[in-house]
Amino acid sequence: MKKVWINKKLFDMDKARVSIFDRGFMYGDGVFESMRSYAGVVSKIDEHLGRLARSLKTTGIKSPYSNSYLKKEIYRLLGVNNLKNAYIRLTITRGEGRFGVEHKDVFKPSVVIIAKEFDRYPDWMFEKGISAHIVSTRQNDLSPLAGVKSLNYLNYIMARFEAKKSGCEEAIILNTKGRIVEAVTSNIFIVKRNAIVTPLITDGALPGVTRAVIIKIAKKLGFRVIEKSLSPKELMNSDEIFLTNSLAEVLPVTKIDRKPIGAGIPGHVTNLLRISYQNQIK
Repeated sequence: MKKVWINKKLFDMDKARVSIFDRGFMYGDGVFESMRSYAGVVSKIDEHLGRLARSLKTTGIKSPYSNSYLKKEIYRLLGVNNLKNAYIRLTITRGEGRFGVEHKDVFKPSVVIIAKEFDRYPDWMFEKGISAHIVSTRQNDLSPLAGVKSLNYLNYIMARFEAKKSGCEEAIILNTKGRIVEAVTSNIFIVKRNAIVTPLITDGALPGVTRAVIIKIAKKLGFRVIEKSLSPKELMNSDEIFLTNSLAEVLPVTKIDRKPIGAGIPGHVTNLLRISYQNQIK
């Protein structure tokens, strides 16, 4: 039985519990990070823990553990579970407290680390690309939580439901100004005339760890990389579209609202960046 780490203790997965009065359960009052390990090495772990620290600062949650300690325990859990290629999720909630939105109590945060075998994305997604739908659900770009990986994921869940209902695999989310922000769990890039364009973080996008890596790789390969506000029209008229996150890496999008993007197959730039990213990981 695989183990789960909760506040310094290890539990069997089927016995891992937090209180129903934990504010993470009650209100989505917490933050998290998702990571992936390759051959026993957690990719960009320091960058993930750095983003976690920024999310904690924004939400006013005080982690009881340092990043160095969390890093050590993530690797300990990988060892205990005998995992090499794994999905890792680190969650920190504000902790258990009284009913009510206000949090005047002194809370002891709940910290949970889960590590399990990584389930690969289906090969067809990379060979054919996925379809996406521009949804009506909006990202509030004026909210300080726009750049935080919050446990309050209902906005993204509704966006994915809407996309699935339209017959697409993924949702493309706009902000309050009608600009492209991101997908449900990914940052978004377009390719147009050999320039690679991605939405501004200030438009409400999450500052993705893989996003930052791809920008560096693209510049090293000689591409012009532009961070700017993107309109739905620019998205639809692009030559290629791809999504990035730590689990899928680089995922091609070949249709938006059933309209083919470019040639309707994963593009040359997308494939080049995907291979380059995998080579860097190796």
